[in-house]
Amino acid sequence: MKNQYLFIALLFITTCSFAQTNTPGEYIYFTTGTTLKGKVESADDEKIITILESGSRWPGLRDKFMIFFNKSGNYLTEKNIPKDPAKANEVIQNFYTEQKDNRGYNDVIFRAIPREVIACTISNVLDDAVNYVTADGKSASINRDNIFAMIRRDGSFEIFTDARDISEVSNNLSSMYEEFQKLRLPHAVKPPVTDVLKPTVKPAQPFPVAETKPESRPETKESKKLTAEDQKVYKAKSIEKMKELEKLLNSIVDVRSSRTEKDLAIKKAVKMFVSGSRVEVSAVNNPNSKTNREIEEYLGRLSRLNYSKVNITYAEINFIDEFIPDTAGNYWGMASYIQTFETKTFRDLTPKIQKIKLQQYEKIIDGTTEDKFEILLGNISINVSQ
Repeated sequence: MKNQYLFIALLFITTCSFAQTNTPGEYIYFTTGTTLKGKVESADDEKIITILESGSRWPGLRDKFMIFFNKSGNYLTEKNIPKDPAKANEVIQNFYTEQKDNRGYNDVIFRAIPREVIACTISNVLDDAVNYVTADGKSASINRDNIFAMIRRDGSFEIFTDARDISEVSNNLSSMYEEFQKLRLPHAVKPPVTDVLKPTVKPAQPFPVAETKPESRPETKESKKLTAEDQKVYKAKSIEKMKELEKLLNSIVDVRSSRTEKDLAIKKAVKMFVSGSRVEVSAVNNPNSKTNREIEEYLGRLSRLNYSKVNITYAEINFIDEFIPDTAGNYWGMASYIQTFETKTFRDLTPKIQKIKLQQYEKIIDGTTEDKFEILLGNISINVSQ
């Protein structure tokens, strides 16, 4: 009993970093943010009993658990485990016996926006992005802060919680569970055609054409073109995005918001921005003294302000230019606006410029691939022209 209490104490004070790849194995993710090696033994409608790597058995209420991984890289969330003991036992047994014959599965990426399970071959993992090869052999990339999780075919995996908490990841993995089970299978995605196989698979297609096809994607001329109507639509959506940020800023500075509520609002706001975005700020009593801060640092400073009442508003939002394409198939625009920062004692109006990125992605609808755009906010600067 003493050992059990010691374990419980360690469980609630020990945390681990999710910004690293976990080797294949049996893992338990708890609501506290802790991860331990172990497995599920049984479950009912109230509790789940687990066996830790040490061999000790630990029962806990269902709401203490988030995600379970087996050696093959397959997972179960607490929501995916039936509450009926007999059904739960069947699911658990199948889950832990699967690992004996699982090799050869696809790599899988769980994209956050738009929410999607991507079966692929992961090329490499960078500090800010993951590069992979799609089902039809095209090279692609996705920002790390737009990923819930990543599971490799060898059973290793990574949970991404830099821009979100473990409960958000778990909830989304729960709803994406069935799609993951289908797409991780070897037949779900055909492997990229190698140079040796190209003449066999497509004998009538010249070899040089097949070689250059993956490289044609980044060219602007092959990206989706924005019509005048598209420009109008995305400008309107971008303004909605900026107004959404305005609401989050007010939640972040609101003295009535709890620390948890502020942290959640900061995470949501950071996810709206292009990775690495910065904000230019000036002192109220010295407008010529400007500082450039990363978006997360800027929001963190806002959250620690201690005014009894603060109101942040955006007004006169206008687009300076049309959206202009870059060489990667994305579009960039620029909006100007007036930000008002008002407390009980003073009122500050600052003209600002906001970069807007339309980040292109592919979405498969009824078997047809369509180009779509995700709206992301970019750098914010003080508009010196006003």
